[in-house]
Amino acid sequence: MPSVAGRWGPATVPAGGQLSEEKVVAVLDRYSPIPLHYQLRTAIDSRIDSGEWRPDSQVPSERDLCEQFQVSRITVRQALSQLVTEGRLVRVRGRGTFVAQSPFKKCLLPLVGFTQDMLARGQKPGAKVLKFEVTAATPNVARALQIPEEEGVIVLKRLRLANEQPMAVETVHLPERFCPGILQENLEDQSLYSLLRGRYGIRPTRAFQQWQAVACPSLDAKLLGVRSRSPVLQIRRVTYEAGGRPFEYLESFFRGDRYIFYAELQETGATVAVGDEETPAGVRGGGDPALDALRVMSQASDAPSSKGSAPRATRRETSTVS
Repeated sequence: MPSVAGRWGPATVPAGGQLSEEKVVAVLDRYSPIPLHYQLRTAIDSRIDSGEWRPDSQVPSERDLCEQFQVSRITVRQALSQLVTEGRLVRVRGRGTFVAQSPFKKCLLPLVGFTQDMLARGQKPGAKVLKFEVTAATPNVARALQIPEEEGVIVLKRLRLANEQPMAVETVHLPERFCPGILQENLEDQSLYSLLRGRYGIRPTRAFQQWQAVACPSLDAKLLGVRSRSPVLQIRRVTYEAGGRPFEYLESFFRGDRYIFYAELQETGATVAVGDEETPAGVRGGGDPALDALRVMSQASDAPSSKGSAPRATRRETSTVS
């Protein structure tokens, strides 16, 4: 019986150029219960995974795919549309269809900053400062940082970049008394954590972090280069220093098509390190003000709308560094 994926022939793929392939007819399995458009989608997907079709390379035209696989244009369009929906391909009006950039994968543990994370991937980290000022702590920020309301906090909002491409909009709140004079620093392309370690002796050791899929606000969507209300990952985090004080409250919007978060899970009864203690896996600690603050903010954003929509489920993880 013929192969599902067939054979496409050797491909020469110049970086960022158009795919050039030998005209080899690839036969799909017409006797299989698997629809032809899904077989074609699988074949294209395998070429992307194998590296034969590189990111930013233009895929063959619909006519070429019809000839190579001996299928109708409707079948080709169904397969391509599925891959566009999944984020594997990108359509550019007036130019054609291209292989999408693969999203970065980030383990939820350990706790590292954006700069260190990008450097570890061989990417050039960068940032554009959008706001850098002192303001009064709001009730939510004060609760997260365990400081009085209206106390001065540093607000640093930046567009985070990887190889000049927008990845996230990040807003950090720091107690002003922890880092006097920080407004004189240039944080366009400097790691905040490195500055806090070197100048102020503040070393992040653990954090409570919350992830939630949300519709991106219009202003942030424009910065990220996505459509308004597009799905993004909203991240809220409270970070602690070695002495146990919370020193950072962070809110970020990450592009969902360029970042994947993953974690290793353990069965009930296993233990994971949380600070200096061991806690059963899957059991959240109680009584921590920062975790309570995240819970309050989550409940506020998850409150049912006037249309009676159900609140979203949330999951929180604890990150530690040594």
